Amino acid sequence: MSSVVQAEFPDVAIASDFDISLPEFDADPEQLTQAMLNVVRNAAQALQTVLPPREIRLTTRVARSVTMAKRRYQLALAVTIEDNGPGVPDAIRDKIFFPLVSGREGGSGLGLTIAQTFIAQHNGTIECESAPGHTQFTILLPLEFSRVGA
Repeated sequence: MSSVVQAEFPDVAIASDFDISLPEFDADPEQLTQAMLNVVRNAAQALQTVLPPREIRLTTRVARSVTMAKRRYQLALAVTIEDNGPGVPDAIRDKIFFPLVSGREGGSGLGLTIAQTFIAQHNGTIECESAPGHTQFTILLPLEFSRVGA
């Protein structure tokens, strides 16, 4: 995934810190890849408005005792996608997951909506914390899950 984004945005450094001890879990890999790609691509696009260095950091960890959709899970996958861009504009911060809401000229406003939909189909959540110079999306996915459509 990062190579796809790097090909489109060669001036963006992408670092990763993946927890190799994470257990395997049953999920739709195409949907989750698309969800992550949408968030990372949005970060790379936002970084084009700031001076270098332009950086994105992807991190995976195990989260314990997490509540999602009113259900408690012993284990969850926590994925964070952080960038050092301009931050999400205040005017759209509460609406970024709504369809057709975009913070950039020519944006469709569908990338984060699709990401949220795919993550929700896996009983997960996606949240955003943002300030100028630091935006972080956190995706939580339960590790006790049955495949979508199975």
